[in-house]
Amino acid sequence: MYTFRKLSPVIMLAVGALTLAACSSGDSSSEPAAETSSASAAETSAESEAAAADSAVAQSVLDAVEAAKGVPVFTAQGEAFSIAEIKGKKIFEIPSVPNPFLQGISDAMKTAAEEAGAEYTICDTQGEVAQWVACFDQAINSDQNLIILNGAPDPRALQPQIQAADEAGIPVIVSHFYDDESAAPPACEGCEFISASVTAPFNVAGKAAADWIIADSGGTANTLIVGGSDILPSPATIDTMTKEFDENCSGCTYTVINIPVADWNTKTQSEIQAALQANPDINYVYVLYDAMVAGAVPAVETLGRTDVKIGSYNGSPFALDFIAQGDLVAFNVGEDTPGIGYATIDQGFRILTGNAPVVTRTSIRLWDDTNVSEAGVPAVSGTGYGDANIAGFKALWLP
Repeated sequence: MYTFRKLSPVIMLAVGALTLAACSSGDSSSEPAAETSSASAAETSAESEAAAADSAVAQSVLDAVEAAKGVPVFTAQGEAFSIAEIKGKKIFEIPSVPNPFLQGISDAMKTAAEEAGAEYTICDTQGEVAQWVACFDQAINSDQNLIILNGAPDPRALQPQIQAADEAGIPVIVSHFYDDESAAPPACEGCEFISASVTAPFNVAGKAAADWIIADSGGTANTLIVGGSDILPSPATIDTMTKEFDENCSGCTYTVINIPVADWNTKTQSEIQAALQANPDINYVYVLYDAMVAGAVPAVETLGRTDVKIGSYNGSPFALDFIAQGDLVAFNVGEDTPGIGYATIDQGFRILTGNAPVVTRTSIRLWDDTNVSEAGVPAVSGTGYGDANIAGFKALWLP
């Protein structure tokens, strides 16, 4: 765990305003006049503090937050093409773990594939490498035409299986594992035998989260960032967040801890609790993935820290419901799961029809109490992102 602390000019300005208010004297000859003077001084002080807080947040940060709260706009990532050849093809998906987020992606891919006339199979796993290996064997033995790693099963741990699929003439796509800034296959780590990838906006989400915290705190946040260093994009996401704090929030402080993914269910609560006890000034907790919210909420509740605001990334319905209910979770950087599914199957369709894969960019939407009702009550996976993504991809798929 490491912590960075900086002196805040906002705090100094606020203290100065309060000192001036305390030293000023009103007219003591009349009680009502004294009350009026006191009220005016208090209002002036409050206005001064608000102005100081506003000035501590760059307009670019405020603008970025508002833009991220809006409904995403679809941008075509390739030319239109015929999907006539998709009919009769066999597409095989291997999800990394069973969770609502990946299920939303799976549902979208299955719907799109079957509408195009393909046969779609999902090989369910519990996130164990041995199960992913068994799924590869099943896919190869059943002569599939395409394998999609959703979530994704770590391709670095499956090199022999991916190579075997490649040798059998079965292309493999990795979805939602590499960041947008990663190199395209075969240059990315573990991508020697990968045909294409559909990247995820991990770093974009990290910047949006940092911006929301900066804006919400008026430039004085003390944030606990909880990552998972054994997840490939996690270190870069943390770097993106800390860089954003360093460059745009001189009055912000942050602490970083990492919890291995295998310990998320058992150690997230205790690790966050320990960090909050070690540093009682922490007032924001950001966990890099929704899966850790289940540990973050009880950690804060157990300590009675009602002043702490929790944020996370993925846009899972349960996390958005926490925001709507006002239960400690204050914001979330969400992703359009149907949009991810359609972007992934679009990549698959291109490969299966002999077209070159494209560089994909999926979207985010920043959720807080100002817009979370648009995600549904209760929240529904993929709701609140508009219909532009699905309609946009369908328009690219010609008969």
